[in-house]
Amino acid sequence: MIHNPVAIICNYSAEQEKKINPYNNPDPYMINYEGVYYCYTTGWNGVNVLRSDNLETFEHMGLALDDPDQLNYWAPCVLYYQGTFYMYYSSAPRSEGDDPFAQRLKVATANNPLGPFTFQKQLLDYWSIDSHVVEKDGELHLFYAAKGSSPDGKAGTMCFYQKLKNPETVTGNRRLVVYPTIPQELFDGGPDYCLEGPFYFEYGGTGFLMYSANRWEDPSYFVGYATIDAKLPLEEAIFSKYPDAQTYRPLIGSDARFTGMGHNSIIKGPDGEMYIVYHAYPRDSTGLPGKGRIRRLCISQIRIAGKEITAAPNN
Repeated sequence: MIHNPVAIICNYSAEQEKKINPYNNPDPYMINYEGVYYCYTTGWNGVNVLRSDNLETFEHMGLALDDPDQLNYWAPCVLYYQGTFYMYYSSAPRSEGDDPFAQRLKVATANNPLGPFTFQKQLLDYWSIDSHVVEKDGELHLFYAAKGSSPDGKAGTMCFYQKLKNPETVTGNRRLVVYPTIPQELFDGGPDYCLEGPFYFEYGGTGFLMYSANRWEDPSYFVGYATIDAKLPLEEAIFSKYPDAQTYRPLIGSDARFTGMGHNSIIKGPDGEMYIVYHAYPRDSTGLPGKGRIRRLCISQIRIAGKEITAAPNN
């Protein structure tokens, strides 16, 4: 088991420090390529990439993607497919300033996990963030967050699914897959709700769709998940929240050491165990997010039994 799997502090050089904050690693997405772990995180001027051989010591490798005409690179996801690395992310034109609703999903490519990734095209023409692309049954599938309405009329950010015709082309109509059902999913007290950060994986015949709910800056931000029978085609599957749609039971949420825990990916460690990779704020003396709004890269071991996931406590 990985020692002390929480609040990893990354190694960095003085030169790297000039470009990025090595302690601030929001929305971590991790892959394993040829036995090496690469973690991509949100950045103001580009997508940060970290490298590790053991999931204990990380090194900042700079920016995997940057574009002088864009800013606010949110929630990158990287897929290695048929010899090419595809990065899915959202960003906004620099001319739009810091408008969060200028975000659009895009795709970039590289021949190396460290990049540099080169922009290829915009995928969607409306506000869209937090993409996760998976390969299943020889086809590619896109999960993402966007504005929508639930079947009972709740409004806000929700998780959607669309099929991909190829790595750079979305096809068909979007389908709502996870939507708000409990008051703990309200964004900043309401009236809108927020479910974002979808991440899909399969284990033991069950498909799991992870999501983060509430406001990302709020101490109550948490990770939940919904399940399907993995034998079902993704374009038809109806996801069910675990344990049910009316029960508040976060997989990870605020504890004595951290708060605002969320936006995750899942990875198998070098020890063969499964781990959840996420960000969290260290608590300060008031119990609120720490000074400087620093979101730390965190890793915790998980256990999966049937449809139930449990996470090891932070210690």
